[in-house]
Amino acid sequence: MEAQQHLIREKLQEWDRLLEAYRLPGWEDFPELPLYMDQVIYLMDQYLSPLPRETEQKAVTPAMINNYVKLGMMPRPVKKRYNRAHLAYLVMVCLLKQTVSAAEIKKLLPAGLGEDDIRARYEAFSVVFRSGKGAFRETVQKDAAALAGAEGDAVSELVFRAAFMSGLWQNLAKLTLGLYPETDTKKQ
Repeated sequence: MEAQQHLIREKLQEWDRLLEAYRLPGWEDFPELPLYMDQVIYLMDQYLSPLPRETEQKAVTPAMINNYVKLGMMPRPVKKRYNRAHLAYLVMVCLLKQTVSAAEIKKLLPAGLGEDDIRARYEAFSVVFRSGKGAFRETVQKDAAALAGAEGDAVSELVFRAAFMSGLWQNLAKLTLGLYPETDTKKQ
């Protein structure tokens, strides 16, 4: 049991270091020139692969992007090229899809938003991400410290707490999204 707790503590510390170093790209970090799909995939991998995740799968694939466009989760490319707004949509969609459905993402990020509107949403998203990342890191650091010398099944307690908190936050997001107004993008 102690070896397992030590291993989990090391993993938590590793995730904390990864999150400490990670930052979402700013709007100005996105290339000004339109990009083709392979360039978008490369950039998205650079932007999102440093984040810890359950599996080693790619952050985004061409099929995923095509599905997001088909589902109306982001605008269609212009002549098979993607601009800053597309990249902002992709970053947000990739991070949100872990918790909310495509229909809920479409409520938050209608595909018809103008560039100024999507920039404002992306910048607000980035602020919330930084704040959430800080709060999460504090919790991870406390949990890692608590595992160092804990007695009993501290790993199970950590998993219970993480699963419980995840469920509560996910329910809050879904309840709030249920009250979120539909956006009429035709006027924009």
